[in-house]
Parts: sequence; structure tokens; C-alpha cells
Amino acid sequence: MDNECWISIDEAEDVAGSIRYALAALHMTATDGLAWKWVALALHSALQGACVCHLTTTAAPVGALTGKSTAEWLTFLQAPPGDGPLRAPKTVLLALPELVKAIRRPHSAGDRSNVIGIPVSDRELAWLRRFHETIRNQFIHFAPMGWSIEVSGIPAIGVLVARIVGDVADAGWAFRHKDAAWLRTLKLDLSTLALRIRG
Repeated sequence: MDNECWISIDEAEDVAGSIRYALAALHMTATDGLAWKWVALALHSALQGACVCHLTTTAAPVGALTGKSTAEWLTFLQAPPGDGPLRAPKTVLLALPELVKAIRRPHSAGDRSNVIGIPVSDRELAWLRRFHETIRNQFIHFAPMGWSIEVSGIPAIGVLVARIVGDVADAGWAFRHKDAAWLRTLKLDLSTLALRIRG
């Protein structure tokens, strides 16, 4: 096929892109109520990606994985040449609520440099769990049915997501491979999101 198109992306770019698309979808909500779905999904994606970037060690993808997946990856990575599995194991990430719990711990960054965890209260964690289990999962695994959703809480979720992603960026490890201009743009987009989503 002559008109193939490729994009290059990594986990940090996915976070930044998710914030940009949350902003774009937020703009569309003025004329299209369905755009709230895409605001919610972009917010979830940004938060999940930021947690993964923060938790992942230099032995990627270890750090943001389930216990079983971590064990399989460590076996694979530590095996002497020729003695380990021939193929890399499947990567199974923790679900968003577990990722958020993990970033709250002291020394949670992949290099263990953050003395304190990323601040997320128990109330905020419970709120994000409900957001993940009801809103996000319902939108992703949409059953054949009619569904009404109150979207008035999504702006507050957006403010919370912007704050947490900003705190992850400030911790330093997650986006360490990005330059200062990239980080400034991310911070500006997060500030814009927090301001616009408040209305």
C-alpha cells in the first residue's frame, strides 16, 4: 500500500497527547455533549500514563506491572543468555486505582528518588476508583443499552488529574528523557486544562 502512515510515540508522549486531546474534547463539549466521553477517556489515559512513567524502573516495564507480570519480566530480564524464555513475557499493567495507590508511596519513582509519595488523599483515591470502574470502564466496554451519565463531576476529576500529573512531572523521574521545552509545554497544557475545565 503506497499511502501507509506511521506515527512514533512513547509513554511520555502519550501522556502529553492525552492532555491535549482532553483539552480538544473539552472545547467540543459546548456543541456536542458526547464529547464528555472523550474528555473522560483522555483524562484517564493521561493519569494512567503518568503513573506508569513515574513507577517504571530502568528495567522497563518493571515497576508498573502486576505481581505475576513483574515476576515473569524479572525472570526474563535476569536469565543468562540462552537460558531464559525465548520471547518476552506479556506486559500486564496494574489497573488505574492500583497505579495511583503505588505512586502515593514514598520512594515510588522508578529510581526511588522521591522521599515522599505523590500526594493523593484516600478520598481522592476512592473518587478515582469510582471514575475508573464506572465511567471509564462503561465507556470502554460499552454494552448495547441506553445509558445516562451525570457529567458535572468530570471537571473536578480533570482538575485532580491535572494536579497529579503535574506532581508526577515535578518529581522528576517520569519525564526525565524530555527536554525543558517539552516539560514547559506539558505544564502549560496542564494549567490550561485546570483553568478551562473549571469553566
